[in-house]
Amino acid sequence: MSKGRPFRVLMGLVALFLVMALLSAGNRDISGWLTGDWLTPLQQFTAKGTETLRQTLSPTPATEELLAENSRLQEENRRLQDMVVDYYNIRREKEELERFYRIKREHRSFTLVPSTVIGRDPDEGFYGFTLDKGSEDGVRVNDPVMTENGLVGQVCEVSFKSCKVCTILSPEAGVGAVVSRTGDSGLLEGNVRLADEGKTRLMNLPSRHTVQVGDIVVTSGYGGTFPENIKIGQVGATILDDYTGMPAAVIEPFEDIRTLSSAVIVLESGT
Repeated sequence: MSKGRPFRVLMGLVALFLVMALLSAGNRDISGWLTGDWLTPLQQFTAKGTETLRQTLSPTPATEELLAENSRLQEENRRLQDMVVDYYNIRREKEELERFYRIKREHRSFTLVPSTVIGRDPDEGFYGFTLDKGSEDGVRVNDPVMTENGLVGQVCEVSFKSCKVCTILSPEAGVGAVVSRTGDSGLLEGNVRLADEGKTRLMNLPSRHTVQVGDIVVTSGYGGTFPENIKIGQVGATILDDYTGMPAAVIEPFEDIRTLSSAVIVLESGT
């Protein structure tokens, strides 16, 4: 192998030096050996070995060509990685626009602002999040927030360029809701245990309600904060509340609020 050649040259020099030393051991003129003419060929041989070693270690045209090709391939790889990132960004934007227009078709009277989730508070137990739209976009406190799958919460804090959303998983949601099939109505109030499962509750149901598992729940429109007939979720179970003893229902929202990445803010709606 090419890597062994410099080593063999060096070992040859060492062997030659030892042979000359042994041969000179029987010579009485030690000083002549130290300064004799035999050093000249040794020096020439050493110089030749050094030059061979230098040539072996120096880059060759072929090596430089390989280095240049490697650099070109690395640059091409970086360019392809950038193209992949751009592709996924464009695809995500396209999907978000499609979701926005689906919502717009279903709620033509709504003034909607598409937005992106830019933060979540890890200490917030009900999966509240921050959107990238604020008062400069016309956003106000109590504006409903939804996705194509249904209601997810309402704006509870607004700054100039962003807003915080309190979700329907919170105990303070207070969203008026109605069961589409039966007309039974109540208020959405979550708790920590259900929030960790991505669920909430429909409280204050009538004592003689006829709600069943699988029934669809929508906004009632009572109170004026939320437009009516925005989808929320479906009934997962009917229960009695632990504290009041009143009938309630566990609601499984149509949207997984814990993981959503975009939403629309409803600024206003027609009658």
